[in-house]
Amino acid sequence: MAWQNLFDIHPGEGLRTLLMFFNIFFIIAALLVVKPVRNSLFLTHFGIEQLPAAYILVAAVSALFTAIYTRISPGQKINRLAIYTHIGSVVSLLIFWVLLFLNLHGGWFYYAFYVWVAIFGLITTSQFWLLANYVFNAREAKRLFGIIGAGAISGGIFGGYLTKLFAPRIGTHNLLLICIAFLTLCIALTSLVWKISAPHRHSSRIRRPARARRQQPSSNPLKTIFASRYLLFLAAIVGVSVLVAGFVDYLYNAIASESITDADQLTAFFGFWLSNLSIISLLIQLFVTTRVLKAFGVGASLLFLPIGLVLGSAAIFFLPALWSAILLKVSDGSFKQSINKAGMELLFIPIPAAVKNQVKSFIDIFIDHFATGIAGVLLLVLTLGLALPIKHLSLAVTLLIVIWIWLIGKVKREYINSFRAALAAHTIDIETQTINLEDASVIESLVKVLAGNNERKILYALDLIENVNNDRFIPHLRRLIHHPAAEIKIKILELADAYDEIDFVQECSELVEHPDPDVRIAAIRHLCGHSLDRVHTLKRFLADADIRIGSAALTCAAREVMANPRLHGKIDIRQLLRQRIADLKGRDSFSEEDEVMKISLAEIISTIQLPELYFYLEELLADASPRVIEAAIISAGKTRDRRFVALLLGHSKTRSVRHLARQALAEYGEDITGLLAERLLDAGEEMAIRSGAVKTLALIGSQHSVDSLINNLDGTDLFMRYEMIKALNKLKREFSELNFRADAIEERIFAETQAYLNLQALWRRHADQYPAPTAARDRDRSVQKARALLARALQERLGQNLERIFRLLGLRYKLRDMYNAYQGIISQKPDFRANAIEFLDNVLDSKLKKIIIPIVETQAPDRRLRAASPWPGEATATTADCLAAVLDGNDTWLKACALYLIAESQRSECLARVRQFASAGDPVLRETAAFALNRLQG
Repeated sequence: MAWQNLFDIHPGEGLRTLLMFFNIFFIIAALLVVKPVRNSLFLTHFGIEQLPAAYILVAAVSALFTAIYTRISPGQKINRLAIYTHIGSVVSLLIFWVLLFLNLHGGWFYYAFYVWVAIFGLITTSQFWLLANYVFNAREAKRLFGIIGAGAISGGIFGGYLTKLFAPRIGTHNLLLICIAFLTLCIALTSLVWKISAPHRHSSRIRRPARARRQQPSSNPLKTIFASRYLLFLAAIVGVSVLVAGFVDYLYNAIASESITDADQLTAFFGFWLSNLSIISLLIQLFVTTRVLKAFGVGASLLFLPIGLVLGSAAIFFLPALWSAILLKVSDGSFKQSINKAGMELLFIPIPAAVKNQVKSFIDIFIDHFATGIAGVLLLVLTLGLALPIKHLSLAVTLLIVIWIWLIGKVKREYINSFRAALAAHTIDIETQTINLEDASVIESLVKVLAGNNERKILYALDLIENVNNDRFIPHLRRLIHHPAAEIKIKILELADAYDEIDFVQECSELVEHPDPDVRIAAIRHLCGHSLDRVHTLKRFLADADIRIGSAALTCAAREVMANPRLHGKIDIRQLLRQRIADLKGRDSFSEEDEVMKISLAEIISTIQLPELYFYLEELLADASPRVIEAAIISAGKTRDRRFVALLLGHSKTRSVRHLARQALAEYGEDITGLLAERLLDAGEEMAIRSGAVKTLALIGSQHSVDSLINNLDGTDLFMRYEMIKALNKLKREFSELNFRADAIEERIFAETQAYLNLQALWRRHADQYPAPTAARDRDRSVQKARALLARALQERLGQNLERIFRLLGLRYKLRDMYNAYQGIISQKPDFRANAIEFLDNVLDSKLKKIIIPIVETQAPDRRLRAASPWPGEATATTADCLAAVLDGNDTWLKACALYLIAESQRSECLARVRQFASAGDPVLRETAAFALNRLQG
């Protein structure tokens, strides 16, 4: 419908919006009738001097009312609370009308009526907006709260002019009957809107996991507010704004009551100007509010009201006349019920549903009225105590507004953080703790762990006590040397060096024959360290007939020589290695022991850096044993010799060892980033090697790696581009101090977004054009399948494109934030999606927001596609045009799908285009082109 398009109301939202519009219309109309009645009766009976006392009384009664309300409201459905409130208000108004009609009232009545109207206005509007929080999610609220707020303003215009028209004719007291009629309509509207939309939202938002149920929120809303920075700043903003409103209301009423003395005329004046400022507010609401919220977000929307009040206060200061009072009130009313109201209600969206009802009511009622009471006290002090003139009160307003603006800056940051926390709620952050290993209780805990049987915990405890020498650990170390786990044995032997009292010579004499080679090495090292002649003991093991012991001794000897250069003259490690290599090369067959020796040789050659033996490491990289190859790959990386780079790149395409090959290449560091960049750009290279080059750059973690990947994003196919963006994400996550060049990343985001728009235009052209299967011939069915294949491929590419966009956003903003936002966008949960979009709307800068938000705004993927900007020339484009666009692109798979569709639909006019792909480098594309040529020519 036209009106839905005009106000950006999506399908399925029209009835809800209309019902909520008229609900708030009649609530505010009733309020704008009863409020002038209250003000007129009070001021004509008591004068302006008693108004601060009324403020204080409102605060005191509100505290009692809030205490009762917060006890009965938790767990109650908001529709019931609203309906019961409306019924109670109707009954109260009837009583007030009877008392006025029969003239059965005194001074107490005016105070009672003033307090009742104040509480009535806040509780009914608060409950309405709380209901709106259940009827609409965050994104719906941002679009629709503007038009719904226009209902409130329209109601204010209607109620104000109604008051001006009827007050002189039917009398002030009879206006209460009109309020009763309006509230009766609100009861029906609340029941209807809840019935059609809110129950499922209420139950889904209140439902929490079992853990959350066990952690029930505090029943004291004040404690809940003080426990949250966000709620604390939100409550502070409400409090300060009410203080300002109290001063503004006093200034306006004081000047007006001095100028107009007749009760009915004063009622008409209040009603007239309330309606006038409501018209201004309505215009702002219809043409400004939504645009401000979309363009600048919540923070900017909250600044309009305080800035407008500064201007009004300045007018009062320089010329305290009736026109300046009207200007101040217009500044207050026009922004308060439009931009400021929509912004404030949006601030309540992120509050968890389990506490929202209680907290919002507490803030809207108690905080509001408590601040009203504070305003009353301040006014009494300033007007009666200090006898300040009217113009000087405007200076107090200005001071309060400065505090107000500071609080807005704080709450905006917390608003964004609240959405960030909501999106990340599914993640668990592991907290690292620092412990004092000298503390007796900590030592006791570690001793208990060492005495236990949990292998993982024991290893962790052994790591902790590595640099701690405490005699209480000795019995446990002696026991754990017999633990079956090889890792624990090795760790115990390492720790034993710190204790003179520990001697594992007897145990190590047996461990030299242990199946694990690392245990054998640790045992030989321990025996050498506890012998009188270290070199003699080592040579004895080197000459052992058991090749496993000899290999372990050789590794131990190499490490000893590296650690103590003085041993070079006593142990000729080079000669030992050449002899072992010659022995192995002279054998016709190899045993398991020989495999162990090769692994040891690979490690030793890299440990002592002997270039003359690197030839043998090259041979080991081509060995028949996977275990030997793994050891050789690790050792080749440690040498950082350029002769191994090509061999390691070759191994990067082998599934079983590719992770080791990449890690080995990463050992070279920045020396090979240029070479890796060349390989990843080489279209003639195998894809596995190109992908391995990208992943290796991510492991190197240098600025050269980042620059190489960013500089080459444009020159690669889609698969490699995705791999490169993933590598950049890894670098951002693990090396966040690197510079990821925001300007280049933004340029890439714009390019990916344009590609997305082009893809979605093609998708729209094909997705709904399949021939009806019930009346299709065999050829038609095959054409339909071909079209469906292309449409499905386009959808898949759209999903991949969207992921690339968010991965790039992760390079521009916080990576975890963008990951959580992406999970929200693709979620099937409307509220989760809405929170994600709202978060993006507040985090992204204006340039990116303009292109990203329209893509992710709507709910269903097909709606998102159809809602986007049209493809250039789409209105007149034919299927042939769309096929040509696919064939002109750079996506090999989409080209193959397009060729298949051309073949099945017998499009002979495309024959020349098909021939262009007959010799394509990609085998799938080449074979599909051959198939299409065969169909078109045969």
